[in-house]
Amino acid sequence: MKIEKGKDGTYWGTTQNIPGVITADGSSLEELKANMKEAISLYLETATDHKKEVAASLSKGLELELKIELSEVFKKVKVLNQSQFAKRIGINPALMRQYATKSSIYVSEKRAQAIQKGLRDLGEELLSISL
Repeated sequence: MKIEKGKDGTYWGTTQNIPGVITADGSSLEELKANMKEAISLYLETATDHKKEVAASLSKGLELELKIELSEVFKKVKVLNQSQFAKRIGINPALMRQYATKSSIYVSEKRAQAIQKGLRDLGEELLSISL
């Protein structure tokens, strides 16, 4: 699911790998996820009646993967210093600031994977801390 945030603060998402398009919205990521699950459930009811092969392909279950625009990550996690994070993962800090502030800037798949790995590594490092 691809997620975007509207100017009014509402999140909305669309499916990327299901025949047809399923959309939902919510005032938070949690609400969006719940609304998307409900929309998918309704879609499957209809697919069962009209498109048996679609329903059959999804009958084993479906897992939602939230994909957030890179600029939204830094808005959501304000404590994360963009420049220091960029240095940590080997990206030019000025370029990282552009990624973090402009949702329209292109991020290659390879670069997005490096950033995602850096975020996950940082998360694992934080989880390993005991106080």
